[in-house]
Amino acid sequence: MAQGISMPYKKGIMSRQGAENTLQIKKSGFKKCMEAREFTLAILLLVIIILLSVTTRDFANPANVRVLLLGMSSDLIIAVPMGISLIAGNIDFSVGSTMGLASVLGGMIINATGNALVGIVAALLIGAVLGIINAVMICHLHVTPLVATLGTWMAYKGLQKVIAANAIANFPTDFFTLGRTELNLFGVSIPISIIYMLAVFVVGIFVLKKVNFFHNAYFIGSNKDSARLAGINITKFTYISYMITGILAAFAGMVLVSRLGTASQTIGSGLEFRIVVALLVGGLSMDGGEGSMIGIGMGVLLMQIISNALVLTGINPNYSEVIIGAILVLSVGIDQINKRRRAKARA
Repeated sequence: MAQGISMPYKKGIMSRQGAENTLQIKKSGFKKCMEAREFTLAILLLVIIILLSVTTRDFANPANVRVLLLGMSSDLIIAVPMGISLIAGNIDFSVGSTMGLASVLGGMIINATGNALVGIVAALLIGAVLGIINAVMICHLHVTPLVATLGTWMAYKGLQKVIAANAIANFPTDFFTLGRTELNLFGVSIPISIIYMLAVFVVGIFVLKKVNFFHNAYFIGSNKDSARLAGINITKFTYISYMITGILAAFAGMVLVSRLGTASQTIGSGLEFRIVVALLVGGLSMDGGEGSMIGIGMGVLLMQIISNALVLTGINPNYSEVIIGAILVLSVGIDQINKRRRAKARA
């Protein structure tokens, strides 16, 4: 009799406990979502986009959206491999000057040979070599990534200025197809630069999640010693990640030269700091071990929206450097606060 009464009672308790556990899981999931940098950034972007759409006449205009996406195309193409390197704890401040030097040399080779394909391939190879130089200093000379890439940033930029004292132009017509082609999708004309950007971004999402070699960036960035003991070849990862970053920086540079019709000493200037800020805002850490490709995309978009908003509102565009600098300091500060909070929680 007692057993007959207790069974439904026990079932009731188990049901309530199951419901409470489910609710707890939902709450913890919601809390994690709320705490995620990507979620916060998505809300911030939404608010900024709504405000700019309401307060400015041209922000939501298709022509301005096109300009905005074109503006962020070079940044995102480079930010994808650079972000994977940063997740592994390897910063790269040389990407802007790598982009500039490789594209200037590529432009000179096109002029010298009259062959666009030869110049483009040469620029990609040059970008790869410039990236490998960074890896050599980090892996074999044991220079920290920050110091190594700041050094090559200055060296590559100096070479670019010497080589491109005068702007390089008069390219063959077929070279302009690289950056000026328009694709008609669903009745909308989309510049090829935006297609390149989306393709690199999608591939970046896939390899970071599904390809073990690149997913190892999280393990390397979290603890290099543990990653090494686990059999991960950190030297190989460093070489390949910097090489790919150099190649894509060179590619973005050649696309930009093709679009503009000239290669000059200003190509790539300031791009490295803009991308670093975008990566930090997007949830990556200077120490590595965390971040996502979605966060990288949103960080780059935010930087471009800020630049675009300054133009639309008539504010001096030079203030963009002030804003980017302030965001950089704020992002690093928030990153350090979060690290201390997590360290206390583990303790």
